Amino acid sequence: MFWYGWCGLLMLFLSDHDVERMLDMKDVIEAVEEGFKLLAMGKVKAPLRSRVSSERYNGDILSMPCLIEDFKIYTNKIVSVYPENVGRGIPTIHAVIIVADAVKGVPVALIEARYLTALRTGAASAVATKYLSRKDSKVLAVIGCGYQARTQTIGVCEVRNIQKIVAYDVIVEKAVKYGEEIREKIGVEVEVTDSAKKAIEEADIIVTATTSREPVVKREWIKPGTHINAIGAYTPEMRELDTETIIDSKVVVDNMEAALSEAGDIIIPIKEGRYSKDKIHGELGEILLGVKPGRTTSEEITIFKSVGLAVQDNAATYALLKKYARELQV
Repeated sequence: MFWYGWCGLLMLFLSDHDVERMLDMKDVIEAVEEGFKLLAMGKVKAPLRSRVSSERYNGDILSMPCLIEDFKIYTNKIVSVYPENVGRGIPTIHAVIIVADAVKGVPVALIEARYLTALRTGAASAVATKYLSRKDSKVLAVIGCGYQARTQTIGVCEVRNIQKIVAYDVIVEKAVKYGEEIREKIGVEVEVTDSAKKAIEEADIIVTATTSREPVVKREWIKPGTHINAIGAYTPEMRELDTETIIDSKVVVDNMEAALSEAGDIIIPIKEGRYSKDKIHGELGEILLGVKPGRTTSEEITIFKSVGLAVQDNAATYALLKKYARELQV
């Protein structure tokens, strides 16, 4: 954490380490929930993110701007997703956020955002879980045990009394490492399994956090009353859920325009002629405002399909800067 000069101005720099030290999941859940409400009320200005893909290096670089006048900040996140980094021994996702004072337009901060991205994504799933899952949910299945899996788990456990986690990853060592870290961090039992099917059949709540282009979840594996947070697939070609799962579920998206542009889980079934956009139940913000109902029976299967929105980054940044301001006052 330090200040540095840029164009005659002083800017705050916060590292991933600073973010992890200062910010906890509860703070981010509250801010992200408020952000989604403001989005549904039309008080967020956030154009669809732009994506530049490198076919040669098999990676995506995205730009995600957002202005929330109620929070008085403008943010723009530059995030890269390079799946082949796993084989290079470096993180798949890298990100930074530049922050400007929305009142004066002055740049005020530069924030490393790899951890903040994971935190805000976990917070969005936590908000969805709070409104869409059964309150008596006890077993969580995590499919894909990379970086995002940690904060997804922490977020779900913040809003539901999870007593057991079943984890699966195509790379067994990743699932084992995830299990060790989660046991130490939140004290919940983690069972590592050798098949996604085994994990899903037992689950009350499922988190999918993969970069798969083929379904990792099949309808016949899912028991009645299950809630799914599908957060891995973020392009029209990627999908984690099979078509039957989408058809048989109440589907809630983070944003309708973004989902219909980027979410392969929804786009592919529509292209197959087996699903249509009018069957999507609604946006998460509409559920939070009570415009549309969340879960209405104990038997229905619910899905939160998220491609990740700039409003989440802005809200998490708002929570972080509030925390930083409080630290200055101590």
